[in-house]
Amino acid sequence: MKKSVVENYMIKPAFTDARGHIFDIVEEPLSHVGLITFKKGAVRGNHYHKKSIQYTYILKGKIIFVVSDKNGKNKKKFILKEGMFSRIPSNIVHAYKALSPAAMLDMTTLARGVKGYEDDTVRVKIL
Repeated sequence: MKKSVVENYMIKPAFTDARGHIFDIVEEPLSHVGLITFKKGAVRGNHYHKKSIQYTYILKGKIIFVVSDKNGKNKKKFILKEGMFSRIPSNIVHAYKALSPAAMLDMTTLARGVKGYEDDTVRVKIL
């Protein structure tokens, strides 16, 4: 797995004035935007997508984020916190474990309500 395959970074405001900030989170076509909440210790993910690209934006809390290749090898671990953004390309296994109560926006290029989403999702336990 290449070092730069998964991107994790803080999103900076695109615009700021006396009223507050505007953050541009994703500027690519999406088919799904969802809100995922976590209780402390909850694990989510443990899968990869064959075609879909997934984006996450942490709204609150602290989460361990683990990625690997499709075989569950070459694991890399990150700590995500409020304001952090991740871009997960297809064929990258990803899993999350909440270190505190947490919430994130989950955005994908294939809609969850479409039959193709489950066909595109392969379960691989890495966390």
